[in-house]
Amino acid sequence: MSALAPGYDEIIDWLTVKVASYLGVPPDAISTDIPLADCGIDSISGTALCADLNYEKGFDVETTIVWDCTTIDGIAAYLAEQRAVG
Repeated sequence: MSALAPGYDEIIDWLTVKVASYLGVPPDAISTDIPLADCGIDSISGTALCADLNYEKGFDVETTIVWDCTTIDGIAAYLAEQRAVG
């Protein structure tokens, strides 16, 4: 992607805080380029993340987004692009 879609940084920040809260760690302990499964996100927390994305941010995402995009960077890029297109 040559340029990041609008909202990318906001989504990164939100996802980082949310994932950190699920894992019980400070947000600065989360790397946005490491697969979420490697960080400890499992199917239950992945599904909860999707529900939170819908409820708090208005993104209607498939529950597989955590496994399809794998990293916070990947999810944020996908969602920012969807927001820009949609």
